[in-house]
Amino acid sequence: MFTQSRCYEKSAKYSFYLIIYFTLSEQNNRFTMKNFIKNILLITAIILIANACNTGKQLYEKGDYYQAVIKSVEKLRKNPNNKKAMETLSNAYPNAVNTLLDELENEGQLQSEFRNTKAVHVYEKLNTLYENIVRAPAAKKVISQPNKYYTHLDGLKPKAAEEQYRAGLKHLSYRDRENAKLAYFYFLEAEKFVSNYKDVSAKIDEAFFLSILYVQTNFKPIHSRMYKLSANFFYAEVTKILKQIEQQEFVRFYTSKELQERNIKNPEQLLEINFEDFVVGETHTLERIEEMVSDTLKIGEVTLEDGTKKEVLGTVNAKVNISRMEVISRGLVNLSIRQKNESQYLINENFHGEYVWYNEWGNYNGDKRALTREQLNICNQRSIYPPEPQQMFIAFTHPIYEQLRRELFYFYDNY
Repeated sequence: MFTQSRCYEKSAKYSFYLIIYFTLSEQNNRFTMKNFIKNILLITAIILIANACNTGKQLYEKGDYYQAVIKSVEKLRKNPNNKKAMETLSNAYPNAVNTLLDELENEGQLQSEFRNTKAVHVYEKLNTLYENIVRAPAAKKVISQPNKYYTHLDGLKPKAAEEQYRAGLKHLSYRDRENAKLAYFYFLEAEKFVSNYKDVSAKIDEAFFLSILYVQTNFKPIHSRMYKLSANFFYAEVTKILKQIEQQEFVRFYTSKELQERNIKNPEQLLEINFEDFVVGETHTLERIEEMVSDTLKIGEVTLEDGTKKEVLGTVNAKVNISRMEVISRGLVNLSIRQKNESQYLINENFHGEYVWYNEWGNYNGDKRALTREQLNICNQRSIYPPEPQQMFIAFTHPIYEQLRRELFYFYDNY
């Protein structure tokens, strides 16, 4: 059972994690409006967890009549005979309705820019109360005639759509990226209120394209005197990262050729990736000798005078010669991002990666019973050739790829 004390313990645990998160964020020293919003959302999540611990009665006593109704109906669905939930619902519902209607009256008196939008949201909450009650038979017995306000919405939604549409036009008129993003979301809200409202579909597209940050990408080829190596596989994986970022952000990544094809003349940023240094096939051969002795092995058996048999324990020895070949490949990749026509970098970081391939083989002299299982396995191996240089090149880029992925997602999450 999810008791009250357990609920508070869970809330406290998440609060502890939140404190750690903010501490680390402060150390990272990368404040942006988007990070600020994320922090607010995290705080909201903690509050919601704490609220989940409240019973309907506690919510009612705190004056949160709307949530008190929701919680009470939820309890009555699970237990139709819950008298406390019935009592709370009976008291909370009229208070919730009156509080929401008071909000409407106050908003109307203020004559605010989004009063119709506010009214739509209030009536939707009132209808949510209605829907929750009529879908729970036990709740319907307590509130036999809950109020519904669907007809009120019919006249309000076009007005709310107009409010959102006008706000979108206002921000779009500034013709800068940040205002265009605000306009984009205003137009989306207008579309939600009234489908195909005026030319809102075209405005959504216009605002969206004005909101996009265009980034030119430059993946520099590698050069090796010893091997024919290619970074194409690595760069193809990086391209997948960029495509994933594009799915959730107002950012588009294009090569110089793609920019020309799309007639995009002034990308805002330049993103470059370059293999600053790498080594493939650094070989080391090591040899070691291991002397093995075991004095707890059965070497025979004797028959005692009474006819019983007894094991004879003795000592066995072996000398193991083990050879080990290591082939080390490592590299350093630089990621830089800067405003297209500026010298100052937004990011200029190096990422390291390493891959060690090895092979062990050996032989022994003496009694193999003195060897460990691992030594026996090694002695059954033979010297083999290492992978091709291209394979080892790809292998050491794997950890670099993961570092780049985290950095790129974090950086462009702010856009």
